[in-house]
Amino acid sequence: MMSGSIPYYWQSVDWNAFMADYPPPPHYGTSHGILSSDALRALQERRFLERVREAWAIPFYRKHWAASGLEPGDVTSLDHIERIPTFNSDDLRTAIAEAPPFGNHHPFGREGFGQMPLKLQTSSGTTGLPRTTLFDPIAWEVQAVQMARAFYQQGARPGDIVQITYTNSLANAAWNASTALHHWLACVPVTCGSGVVTSTERQLEYAKAWGVNGWFTRGEYLGRLAEVAAATNFDLHSLKTKYLHSYLGPDIDGHLRKALQEAWGAPVYDNYGTHEIGLIAFECQAQDGKHISEDTIFVETVDVDSGASLPLGSRGSFVATSLHRSVPPFIRYDLRDVLVISERSECRCGLCTRKMSTFLGRADEMVKLRGTNVFPLACQNAITKDPRTTGDFLCVAYYEGEGLGRHEEMIVRVERRSPDVDAGSLKADLERALHKDLGVRVLVAIAESGELAEYTRMGREGKVRRLLDLRQSGTKPDLRPLST
Repeated sequence: MMSGSIPYYWQSVDWNAFMADYPPPPHYGTSHGILSSDALRALQERRFLERVREAWAIPFYRKHWAASGLEPGDVTSLDHIERIPTFNSDDLRTAIAEAPPFGNHHPFGREGFGQMPLKLQTSSGTTGLPRTTLFDPIAWEVQAVQMARAFYQQGARPGDIVQITYTNSLANAAWNASTALHHWLACVPVTCGSGVVTSTERQLEYAKAWGVNGWFTRGEYLGRLAEVAAATNFDLHSLKTKYLHSYLGPDIDGHLRKALQEAWGAPVYDNYGTHEIGLIAFECQAQDGKHISEDTIFVETVDVDSGASLPLGSRGSFVATSLHRSVPPFIRYDLRDVLVISERSECRCGLCTRKMSTFLGRADEMVKLRGTNVFPLACQNAITKDPRTTGDFLCVAYYEGEGLGRHEEMIVRVERRSPDVDAGSLKADLERALHKDLGVRVLVAIAESGELAEYTRMGREGKVRRLLDLRQSGTKPDLRPLST
C-alpha cells in the first residue's frame, strides 16, 4: 500500500466477481443453490484446498496439525478432510492467550491492520470471555449474503421493513442482519436493539407505526413480545407481519413454533448460525428442515464422546469448515452443537441442498445421568408445550455421593405462569414428560414467574443460559435461593 493511501472498502474487492462466487438472492436459487452433486463437490474441493494452503502459513494451524502428525501434502482432496484434527472454542481461547489480544489463529496481528478494511467482532461470551474474530470484506459480506438468502427464501422482498431486536454490538448477529437487508436485499432495517435498548412496548409501537413486515429476533423474545401485547391489549394480528426470522433451539415437536405462529398470525422460520462462520442454515417457506449454504461451508458430524466421524443422518457434534474465510480460516471447527445432517435432496422451494435438523443441544453442556447423555436444551420441548409454565427453565447439574459412588445429577427448575397453578401437579406432570423426552428421570423444582431470569439471562443481550453447572465447584444446589 502506498504511503498515505487508504484501502477503501468498496475498492477492496471485485464485487462483480464476488457476486458470481457467492451469489446473493435471487441468483442463488438459479445457480449455487441447485448445483448437481458433482459440480458442488468440485466447487467445495477447490475452495477447501485453498483454505488449507492458507492455513499452513498460520501458527495456530501449523502447530495444531503438526501435533497430530499431519504434514503439508497429506491433504490433496476433500476426501482427505478427516485426516485433519478438529478444534473447538477452547483451542481458540488458548490461541488468544498465546498471542494476545487477537490470537495466533489469524493470518496477521496488529501489524497487518491498515492493509485492508477490517472489522472486529466477538462471541457472545456466555460460556467464557468473548473470543475476538477479525473480518475482512469477503468474510463480512459472505455472512451478509448467507443471511440475505435466508430472508429471501422466507419471503423478504425489496422495500420490506424488517425490525431487528438484537443490538449492534461486539456480537455480530445484528450487524449481519442489517448488512444483509441493506446491502443485498434493498430492505429497510429497523435497528431497535434488544428490549434493554428499546422497551418491548416501544418495539410494538414502532412496528405498528412504521408498518414492519418482518422481524429478526430470538424465539424467546418473540414470546416476550406476545406476552406484553396480550397484557396491553395490543393486537399483534393488526401488524403487517409477513415472516419472523428466528432461532427456536430444540423445538423438536414444534410446540414453541406453533404457539408463536398463533400469537403473531405469521410464519416463524428457524435458522442456525455461529459468530465465526455466519448463518450456516436456514428454513425456507416449506419449513421442512434448514437448508445449508453448501458453497460457503462444508459440514460434518462427529461422535460426542470419541470425536470419530459419523455418516450423514447420524446425531452428533457439528463440525464446520468455512469455504470462504481467509481472515481467519476455520477448518474442522467443532462447534459442539448436537444435530443431524441429511443427504442432499430437492426441496419444494426448488433448492437442492443438504439440510440440518432441529438443534438438539450443546455437547459441552452434556450431563451423563445413569449412563444416558442428557442435553439441558432438550428439556425445552416438554416445558414449552405445557401452558402452565412461562417457558423459562434452568437445569442445575451437580455431583451426588462420594468416592466410587459419586455420580452426576440434574434438577430442572421451571417457572409456573402464576401462583394459581398447582405446583405439585405441574411438577409431577413435567417429571413424567421429561422422562419420556430424555430417557432418564430427573427432578423438577417449580419456581415463580420471573424468578429464573437472573440465571437464564432471559430478556438480556446474548444467548439464554439453560445450564447452571455446579460440578466443578463440588457444591450442591440450594433450591431456594439458587446456588451460584
